[in-house]
Amino acid sequence: MRTVYRHHGGNFDIVISYDNSIPHLLIDEDILSTLKQIYSCLRPGDGCLITIRDYDREQRTDKNIVKPYGKAKIENDKRYVALQVWDFDETNFYHYDFTLYIIEEDLKPKNIVIHAMRSLYYAISSDKLIKLMNDAGFINVNRLDECFYQPVFIGIRPFT
Repeated sequence: MRTVYRHHGGNFDIVISYDNSIPHLLIDEDILSTLKQIYSCLRPGDGCLITIRDYDREQRTDKNIVKPYGKAKIENDKRYVALQVWDFDETNFYHYDFTLYIIEEDLKPKNIVIHAMRSLYYAISSDKLIKLMNDAGFINVNRLDECFYQPVFIGIRPFT
């Protein structure tokens, strides 16, 4: 994300970063750098859409926060159940360890295999993301709610 302009150039109508990809960047400087890259990819008057989890509503002081993840799915005689576990850093409540557990149950012999995938995230606030978007040069930056399952942030590259 930090080199998107170098790889794809400019002249885009819209750049979309959705489903909580920005919080994989763990410091403000990396997010700002990425937003400047996105800005450079856009034609004047065009914009970007960014979606992130609604971290403004999260309790940031806890560990072992269990969150369901979608509905169980059955495919090829196997049931898949997913859940997330969040562990917020006790010294920096904006970072949390994220583990996605996928429980795979073979329905015929009833064997179970558990897969775990881990990552570290930055629980960036809406105000901070809006400020960084403005700092990158975007105008008319807004948060839109209830049009997607995550808040949507929009910003426009000005004509001048």
